[in-house]
Amino acid sequence: MRTPLTSLQPVLEHGYRFETLRYGPATGFVPEPIDLRILATPQEAIRAIRVQLRANHLFGLTPRELIRAHYWSDQGGWVQALGALHRGETCGFTLILRGGRHVEWHVRPLTYVSLDARTHQPPRPAPRRTEIRMS
Repeated sequence: MRTPLTSLQPVLEHGYRFETLRYGPATGFVPEPIDLRILATPQEAIRAIRVQLRANHLFGLTPRELIRAHYWSDQGGWVQALGALHRGETCGFTLILRGGRHVEWHVRPLTYVSLDARTHQPPRPAPRRTEIRMS
């Protein structure tokens, strides 16, 4: 049996590029990617930042930066970022870590082309109806 050909159709998509970068003296302050993904809505992007900020004990934050992180994620700093994304603007947040390192979160709206695979199959004929008469 032959398999039908799959046609790739370009589709214009809108999303939000979410990235988390860590800079440190050991890397010469060259960014080290921690997280990179495309999310569908601004709410998903802000939620991702808030979740990572709440888990910030992994980054070794100073007490001051810990307060800033919790304030941004719990007390409303994220609301301005969400508004910026809805306006089509970029938003971000930076935390200073111990030892001169820092972590940055960036979210920016983007338009990209994805390839949507659509299988072209000929339409199937309608099934035959068979009538059985009982007398």
